[in-house]
Amino acid sequence: MLPERALRCLEPGLSVLIGTADACGTPLACRGIAISSPDDLQTITVYLPVATSHETIRNLATTRRLAVGVTHPRDNFSTQFKGTTLDARLAGDDEAAFVRDRLDAFADVLDCLGIPRRITRSLAHWPAFAVTMRVEQTFDQTPGPRAGHAVR
Repeated sequence: MLPERALRCLEPGLSVLIGTADACGTPLACRGIAISSPDDLQTITVYLPVATSHETIRNLATTRRLAVGVTHPRDNFSTQFKGTTLDARLAGDDEAAFVRDRLDAFADVLDCLGIPRRITRSLAHWPAFAVTMRVEQTFDQTPGPRAGHAVR
């Protein structure tokens, strides 16, 4: 993966969207709150609010397939990761500050774009599920001539 892309995919202030499908292939989207990676995006952990992600977790239990899209709202720099779920668990109390910090950073970015912080901060975010996936495909989703092309 390109170093710039890898770094930008883990920055604060990202919009995180999760895509799954059920056993029949019916798609489902869910907002994530935060993303982390201990190994240069070979695996990623995405945090999903418990309040809004029950169907997503059910789909992962059935298919294990997951797509994670991260976007910088200011310039629409976007990357999509596809892969297989390795683990889905309730996030620990030691992860709460990280999730809240990422929500606050997202609120700050959207505030600069005209959406008041209080609106974004009202998003469900805790408790959260922590879903770890093995990244198998990465795509550039930034609008432009490279959109949809594999990055690795």
